Amino acid sequence: MEPILIRVFLLILVLVFAHTVETVLGFGATIITLALGIYIFPLDTMLPVLVILGLLQSLWLVVRWFKYIRWRVLLLNILPAVVVGMAIGIYYRTLVADYRQLIILLGIFVMAASLLEIVMIYRTRAAGGSLPRYLGWPILIMGGIFHGIYALGAPLIVYYSSRELKEPAEFRATVSMLWLILAVMLVINLYSIGQINITTITTTGIVLPGLILGIFFGSRMKFRMLPFKVLIYALLFIAGLLLLLQP
Repeated sequence: MEPILIRVFLLILVLVFAHTVETVLGFGATIITLALGIYIFPLDTMLPVLVILGLLQSLWLVVRWFKYIRWRVLLLNILPAVVVGMAIGIYYRTLVADYRQLIILLGIFVMAASLLEIVMIYRTRAAGGSLPRYLGWPILIMGGIFHGIYALGAPLIVYYSSRELKEPAEFRATVSMLWLILAVMLVINLYSIGQINITTITTTGIVLPGLILGIFFGSRMKFRMLPFKVLIYALLFIAGLLLLLQP
């Protein structure tokens, strides 16, 4: 088998795993795919493909859970701060020529976010209330910055959103609508700078079965959520560490 075919096959396997997780939890596909897929294809190749796949995944989730969206929380509490951060992240990405800096930053972020998520998984059982704005907005802005750079601000945004949205259906629906809005913005940005083109679209079509299979498996899986989430973020922590150790 040709090396490129092997790499495409491995990426499809990563996508199946990542989108299974996204379907079960409502988030996580992009951060998992970037953390693992960076060993298969370069970051600048991966990013536009993942943004398009993320848009398709979010569209499906929004259609599925549309009636549960908390529009007031989304439009007034979450979206404005995230958009500010995202604009900063996009600007930073256009300035950086050496993607090694981004890979190091990604590794640090994935490790920190994974630890944060594991802590929050165990603390959620004694859930706190909504975060005050002086804490919530910096968290959302930082999440937006990483979303603008890598399309993976999910852990920080999810941390904030989980404090605002206690019902699982409302949480998944509202966050999925947010991912859809941000994905549309990123597609426009990447298209404007030439990173989304016929080659990108063709590549996305080739690996699309990974998304479809992930949705299929995720829709049918039943897990005890606590150990499943802990396992996912433990794997992400290891992946982030490996990113820092890259030559």
